[in-house]
Amino acid sequence: MKACFRLITTLTLLAFLAACGPNRIPLSPTAPGTPAPPAPAPTSLSRSSHFGVFISAGKDAVAPDVVKAARETGGIGWVRINVPLGPQNLDYTPYLAAGINLILMVSNADPANSSTTNGTPQDWPAAGFPYLSKERYQQQVRALLKPAQPYLAQGRQVWVQAENEVVDVSTNPRELYWRGTDAQYLDQLDALYEAVKSVDKRFPVVLTSFASYLEDILNTKSGPAYEQSDQHVRLFLSKGKYDAVDLHFYGCVEDIPAKIKVIQERLPPGRPFKWISTENAGPDYRCSSTPATWDADPEKFEQLQAAQLPRRLTACSDNGASICLWFSLFDLKKASSLFNHFGLLDQAGSPPRQKPAYAAYNAYTAQQAK
Repeated sequence: MKACFRLITTLTLLAFLAACGPNRIPLSPTAPGTPAPPAPAPTSLSRSSHFGVFISAGKDAVAPDVVKAARETGGIGWVRINVPLGPQNLDYTPYLAAGINLILMVSNADPANSSTTNGTPQDWPAAGFPYLSKERYQQQVRALLKPAQPYLAQGRQVWVQAENEVVDVSTNPRELYWRGTDAQYLDQLDALYEAVKSVDKRFPVVLTSFASYLEDILNTKSGPAYEQSDQHVRLFLSKGKYDAVDLHFYGCVEDIPAKIKVIQERLPPGRPFKWISTENAGPDYRCSSTPATWDADPEKFEQLQAAQLPRRLTACSDNGASICLWFSLFDLKKASSLFNHFGLLDQAGSPPRQKPAYAAYNAYTAQQAK
């Protein structure tokens, strides 16, 4: 069966031609309280109901060329973008107009409404912060979501996530993504849940993502890091208000089922396991099945990436995820060398180069739609 799957995948990849189109979507910032325009009909390009990609953070995520690249890739039915909450929100609606569903990962980065006990937004530009004013925070959440409402009637979906890979800053003073405690996060999650549902109950709320390394720690079942991580995950799963959980998958593709299980078994009794994955990528040179680094052999690395993409997305979808996203549409520029080259597109040139993984993604999602 595995040999047949590889043969079918190879033939499909060779037959695939990426669709292209010249249209661009202009952007305009959405001020709080601005009425949302009528939702245009989505494009006719085929969209996956299950698969998609992580895009980027802040203004880069809604840049015209970025929206255009996502719009021209038919297998992209879902996009996650990181939205720094503030007095003026990003205009993410071009994705919805293109028929693409969204996961908005909301982080509180408003300098006027951030607790600076553990640093400032200037010091930690990738982090979310505990709010100072719940009322101001909730007003900004509601303003963020109102432009999406007209699209819900068309069948678009918008899921709202509260912060990325939260870890209690008291256990890790150098934590990149959250500058508060677990207790402060749970308060902020409650406030977000309340604000989101007050706009429209059809917006699902997603608990902060559980990092891939955290899942690895839980699978070790020993040591002080295990005890802290176990308590952290159980606390969030039992006390948080959410509709779904987010799991991230890096490292070895063979470990993905165990990473899923280690979270599922910590759910409170009777709570359904509804989950998504907004980050999933490889290869990792530390795994025996993919012993290649991009620095040493870019061509081999890209071939391994393309070969591993179907296995990773299958491990996600076959184990019950509602949504499975690849990390990411574009190669990164400022992360470590381990994460910089997981994109489907290489932006070193213009237009971006379609890597072997781009064809693999399109072939895989087309096959899954049959």
